[in-house]
Amino acid sequence: MTAPDGYPFAALTEADAGFFPSARSVGVSPAIPYRVPCAPAFAEAAVRLAVRRGTDLSALAAAALLVAPERTPDPGTPDEDAERAVLELRLPPGHGDAAIRRALAAALALAEPGCRLMPAEEAGRLEGAVETLTYRNKALAHALERVSFRPLDGKLTQVRDAAQMFGFVNEWCFDEDRVVKRFRELAPVYHPDTGVVACRDRMAQLIDARNLLINHVRTAYRSGPWTRRS
Repeated sequence: MTAPDGYPFAALTEADAGFFPSARSVGVSPAIPYRVPCAPAFAEAAVRLAVRRGTDLSALAAAALLVAPERTPDPGTPDEDAERAVLELRLPPGHGDAAIRRALAAALALAEPGCRLMPAEEAGRLEGAVETLTYRNKALAHALERVSFRPLDGKLTQVRDAAQMFGFVNEWCFDEDRVVKRFRELAPVYHPDTGVVACRDRMAQLIDARNLLINHVRTAYRSGPWTRRS
């Protein structure tokens, strides 16, 4: 039998074998069995990935442990009353169940199309950009809070107040389309759940103002298309 370069294996002497140290000679601990509890769906996905890569689950986990980011979340184990699976692997000692699950989760994530490992320097730049955007978002929210209308006491009944709330100079300079368009611009700002300046009272009065202005337009100009007054 010969090696790919034509060198006969039979010609290797005991002295040559020193160039090919065993795992024990370089201080690598022998593998020990692990039984890692996890969710059945997670176990099935990990096994399928190993099969697709033409390897076994232990080799996949060993490789993933070398490159998995420490921030990879642990998929965890199901609740006690839920169905669970057990991954049986052989790895060097010293790995916890959570670390093995995190490594396999990272391997599954990297197997997704378009996913890649990101260098620490690039990740740091992205984190800095996120912090900058977060700061600017807070500054914008603070500025909007200062210039936003204050909710009126009681129910909104005057068309003039509603028009000013929408930024119209008077109650005759808009049509229904402009009211709807302005409402769609303002609603994301004041929405109580997702708004930049989240405020339930402002959002409620914004809805009242929209309804009041639309009713005003429809009532005042029932005949023919509405023409804006100059």
